Amino acid sequence: MAEFIKAPYDESVREILVVELYREGVFTLRQAAAMLGIGVIEMFDVLSRRKTYLNYGGEELNEDISYARS
Repeated sequence: MAEFIKAPYDESVREILVVELYREGVFTLRQAAAMLGIGVIEMFDVLSRRKTYLNYGGEELNEDISYARS
């Protein structure tokens, strides 16, 4: 899936695709941000601009805990 996201698309098309996949639960917040080459805080802005709610569950919590411990 990641190879498809990295295909040479217009940046707005790539953003729409990543946000939709995040919305569907394919990517975590941190993964979606990485796909767009931005930080998590910037990803909040992208989600807000695209009128998408924050999808924060157990997987994201575990990912954040792991990230904090590293």
